[in-house]
Amino acid sequence: MQLQKFNLELNDDEDLSPFIRGKVHIIQKKEGYRFNIDSLLLSDFVNIKSSGKLIDLGTGSGIILILLSLKYKNLKFYGLEVQKELYELAKKNILINNLEAQLKLGNVKDVKDLFPHQFFDYVVINPPYFKQGEYKSTQEKIARSEVLATLEDFIKASWYLLKNKGKLFMILTTDRLSEALSVMKSYKLQPKRYRFIHPSSKEKATHFMVEAIKQAKEGGETVENPLIVYDNPKEKKYTEYVWNLLENYPEHNL
Repeated sequence: MQLQKFNLELNDDEDLSPFIRGKVHIIQKKEGYRFNIDSLLLSDFVNIKSSGKLIDLGTGSGIILILLSLKYKNLKFYGLEVQKELYELAKKNILINNLEAQLKLGNVKDVKDLFPHQFFDYVVINPPYFKQGEYKSTQEKIARSEVLATLEDFIKASWYLLKNKGKLFMILTTDRLSEALSVMKSYKLQPKRYRFIHPSSKEKATHFMVEAIKQAKEGGETVENPLIVYDNPKEKKYTEYVWNLLENYPEHNL
């Protein structure tokens, strides 16, 4: 990709990563937070009508917004990011991937100052997985652990932003499943659909994805087939499903 046509140049600490056979290009920091396959799996899990307003809370480099824009052409996209450096990266990535999206710099704890109540039809979150941890950089630490916002902060923000019957989509580690479901229900976000992610067919699920609906009645939950990431974890050989996803998203199910 020629960045010059966008009047952009890579900084010395950045690289340009093609994704999904070049359908997507993402500028990332060489050191620090970098997106992983979780963003693609969550984008695949999202299942919505093709109109309305969607926000990605903690948008990072903007990868989820960009992936969802390939899948849903008529949505209005918004993103919120607390880290200034990642916010600036997301703006660049939105530009070079020809996406129209409104990005705001701010903390999910302050959404009442940033957006109107019940403004969105859909909220997507890939919140920090860990309460604490050791990381190579402050940027990665903030993105992956609860330094500036907790899981409850993300869910509370989702409740505030969503219209009644609006949908929340989230990915998280399974060790926080009961906590996540308890917090969601306390904010009237009723879990309706789950999919568990296993590193291999012989290993327990390490992550789960959930779709919840605001102010929905209890009951009617569905659990989709397990998503197996690797046929051979040691060799990092992906399953046919994940390989097809990496090659052909969003047409992989057609």
